[in-house]
Order: sequence, then C-alpha cells, then structure tokens
Amino acid sequence: ILFTYPLPFIGVRDGILDILMVPPEKQTSANLNVLTVVILVIISALAVHFDDLGMVNAIGGGSLGTLVVFVFPALMYHGYVKNLDYDATCEQKKEAMFAVGLMCVGIVVGSIGVWVAVSRTEFGID
Repeated sequence: ILFTYPLPFIGVRDGILDILMVPPEKQTSANLNVLTVVILVIISALAVHFDDLGMVNAIGGGSLGTLVVFVFPALMYHGYVKNLDYDATCEQKKEAMFAVGLMCVGIVVGSIGVWVAVSRTEFGID
C-alpha cells in the first residue's frame, strides 16, 4: 500500500488541476508542492476524523458505483442524442429519455445504499 500511494495521489492532484483549469505555465514545481501539501493536510485531517474505513469504503463504493453504472452512461447517451439534433430518430430520443429516467432511479437506489451503509455504521447495526 505504501508504494502504490503516489500513483493515485498524482492522479488526484492532476485531476484537481484540470478541474480548476490551471494553465500549464502556472503548474510550476513550487505551485505543485503547495498543492501537494494542501491535499495531504486535507487527507490527514479526514484520516484523523474517520476511524472506520469500512464506512469510507461503503460510501465511496456506493456513490462511485452509482455514477459508473447509472449516471455516466445515461449522460453520455443523452449528450450523444442531443448532439445529433434533427438527425436523431424518435426511438433514440425515447431511449435517451428512458436512460435519464433510469439514471434517476439508480441515483435513488444508490443513495439508499449509501444511507443504509452510513446508518449501519453510525448505529452499530450488523
């Protein structure tokens, strides 16, 4: 675990830089070091607060699983059909709406799963 930690950490740091749209010329060594320290402080503060990694794993698994299975595919297909504009068939438009509806159902089910995991951990229910 110790030697694999830098691999996902660099991905998180680069992802944060991409989300914040930091231009490459501002990604100097000094700025990267400052961002690294800030991220490590946040992660360390969270690690001090959470004593049950099972809950962290359940929340991460439930929410990311919902995103990968329900949300991302539906949004991608909806965007694809939307980009077709007038070339999209009636069936494709119906499928896109069905995918969005299924996405909403998936979000509800995923939220219930996360809520159950958190409540079991909070109240000690096995």
